[in-house]
Amino acid sequence: MIPGAFRRFRAAGGEIRAAFCIMLAACAAGAARAQSDMHTHLFAPAAAAMTRARQANAELLAPRSFDRGTTAFGKADDLFDRHQPVDAIKEELLLASTSFSQAIDAATTAQAQFAPVMKARTDALSADAPRFSADLWARAEARLRSAAALMEDGKPGDARSDAGEAQGMYRSAELEAIRETLVGPAQELLDRAEQMHVATTAHKTFERARLMLDRAEALIRQNRYDLTDARRLAGEAKYEAAHAIYLHGIITQLEEQKSSLEDAILLSESAIGRIATALNTPVAFDAGCDPVVDQIIGTVTSRDSSRAALADSLRRLREENAELRLRLAGAGRTGEGAPARANEDLKADERQRVNAALAHAGRFFAPREGRVLRDGNTVVLRLYALEFTPDSNALEPGSAEVLARVDKAIRLFPDCHVMVEGHTEAGANETLNQKVSEARAAAVAGYLRAFPPPAKLIESEGWGSSRPIAENATAGGRARNRRIDIVIFPGGAATSRHE
Repeated sequence: MIPGAFRRFRAAGGEIRAAFCIMLAACAAGAARAQSDMHTHLFAPAAAAMTRARQANAELLAPRSFDRGTTAFGKADDLFDRHQPVDAIKEELLLASTSFSQAIDAATTAQAQFAPVMKARTDALSADAPRFSADLWARAEARLRSAAALMEDGKPGDARSDAGEAQGMYRSAELEAIRETLVGPAQELLDRAEQMHVATTAHKTFERARLMLDRAEALIRQNRYDLTDARRLAGEAKYEAAHAIYLHGIITQLEEQKSSLEDAILLSESAIGRIATALNTPVAFDAGCDPVVDQIIGTVTSRDSSRAALADSLRRLREENAELRLRLAGAGRTGEGAPARANEDLKADERQRVNAALAHAGRFFAPREGRVLRDGNTVVLRLYALEFTPDSNALEPGSAEVLARVDKAIRLFPDCHVMVEGHTEAGANETLNQKVSEARAAAVAGYLRAFPPPAKLIESEGWGSSRPIAENATAGGRARNRRIDIVIFPGGAATSRHE
């Protein structure tokens, strides 16, 4: 019996030890929670003051006071970890809170004293200078911190000197970041092209890329806050650099294969021929590539015109369908029904006359010169062939013949009113675009008024670049957006069709 009792005693002892360990763990956990709660209670005011100081940018603008506060806060934390007297911890925390409050006041003063520097810093940040001009940015930050410290030390003259240097560094960092962002990709391609000796085989394209990049950089230096043209030129420089690398590869390959000039021409004809095949347009290269290209352009333009004509026919059919429905609805009526039907007949006749005149006017202009469109109840002569002196309203001599045909087209619509609209491509100076569009529209309207009056009234208005019909990212799209629209209101008062 004794061994069994001994075993039971040992088991009971094990349970007691386990319970004791659990009790010790619970006490330790409670002590840790109490320690954490005490830390939070003691340190919360100073920690909140530190957060407010950081939000005031005191690390940069009041480094002396802020560093004094963080040093005292760290010392208090060390004292707490070593279980030092609470009074000593509180003393350091009081110094930390006071220092952070002083840092906030000093930072607020510095914000006002260094306003031009802070504006330069904000602009550099907007340009992502810490990423694209890291060295200059770091030097500017250090110099501004030095200026703020000198201000805290009561040396305003030295502080202003350092602040001025910091401002210059921030502006340089901003410019470097803008340049890197805009022209960096193109510059990388040009550097690669130079390493490949591309200029030996594709000299013209390579030089064109370098010229565009130089112009982009000049525009950035001239006005870093209006980058529309600089961005466009940098994009074109990147394209031309990539194009030069491609040409270099093709020319090098042809040279290695000892291909002749005939092989190169046949290669080009093959590429153009694939386009013609896709369009189901038989072509012949016995007169060179230019006639084939013109033929392809004619096919595409014809299809575009056919689609526009089909859309216009569909619109007219819908109008006629609506008219028939109205007539059927009024067929059983008497009295006012007859005048209403007569009025509808007159409207239908007028529409037919306008449609016939529109089709006739379309024959006055080649696809490259312009298009004749129907826009609701108006007719639009969209002219691409009018040429002006750059950024002015002076018509080039070649425009006279086009305007003579415009006059003939207007005469197809008796008693009409005409609005001449000027439109430009998007550019850096929208105010100038607006003025140019108004002046050009007025010049065309004045020219048309010089003919024997074809219309009751000819007015003009400019829309700048606000009414594009193509993308401004390509040269072709910009050329289409630079246009004059002659808007004809058959038998109605001329008003803006954009209202």
